[in-house]
Amino acid sequence: MKRIIGGKTYNTETATRLAEAPQHPQDDARFDELYLTRHGAFFRHFGDLSLYADHPGFMRLEPLEPAEAQLWLERHDYTDMIERLFGAQPEAGEAESRVTLRIPDSLKQRIEAAAAANKQSLNTWVMRCLERCASAPTSGR
Repeated sequence: MKRIIGGKTYNTETATRLAEAPQHPQDDARFDELYLTRHGAFFRHFGDLSLYADHPGFMRLEPLEPAEAQLWLERHDYTDMIERLFGAQPEAGEAESRVTLRIPDSLKQRIEAAAAANKQSLNTWVMRCLERCASAPTSGR
């Protein structure tokens, strides 16, 4: 299925299907799937196949922000995929710390632009970058 929403194309044929919501055994006509485009945008493909023949509007595509995609995965218990896509999640009750970092304005502007391009807050984007660096094998330097 292919749709243009907000001037952007969402296509189930070219995107990667990440997950499917578990269905009730007595309702195999309804579906809800999560996709990721080649350029990193999330979207849902969902609907009711029993209604599709007479009402094609019952199959839909819905763009999702990364936080919405994460909530979708949480709701359907895809823990491993959440950690693969969004990094390790903090343990419940884990304390948070505040860090002050002094950086040049030019670097701040670049990371703000990168965070915006990923549709994340600056804090989330920086935290994910730090998590990836902290998880990478050390080079022994």
